[in-house]
Amino acid sequence: MPRDVEPRHGLVSDWMTRTPITVPEDCPLRLALGRMQHDEVRHLLVLDGERLSGILSNRDVRRLVLGHSDPSLLSRPVRTIMSDDPVTVAPDIAVTAAARLLLERRIGALPVRAGDQIVGIFTTADALEALLAAVEGPGP
Repeated sequence: MPRDVEPRHGLVSDWMTRTPITVPEDCPLRLALGRMQHDEVRHLLVLDGERLSGILSNRDVRRLVLGHSDPSLLSRPVRTIMSDDPVTVAPDIAVTAAARLLLERRIGALPVRAGDQIVGIFTTADALEALLAAVEGPGP
């Protein structure tokens, strides 16, 4: 758990991944999948230049693969299956509010935005880790 953070009042910035993996919109799905596997992540932020345009999740990829058996689909750009205009949060939002948003929207990750700049990604795993720390309290 991050130091100097009271678990019950943690902020997204205390738990988020500060260096989210990004790909351009025209990145072929095959390369994006390789990136997900290599970096052991389930979500990639999709950029149009410097602007966040979408998010690609392992759920998006599973839907594509289960619905088709054509291997040429993997050469399609990520923009064809990404989730457009993802819900984002600010780094100073409470972990509990972000966790509620993940649950209510039935999504697995929230890009974290400070103004127009992407500063991280907050996932269900991050939320669970933070909430468990709050319930379990400080260690021995």
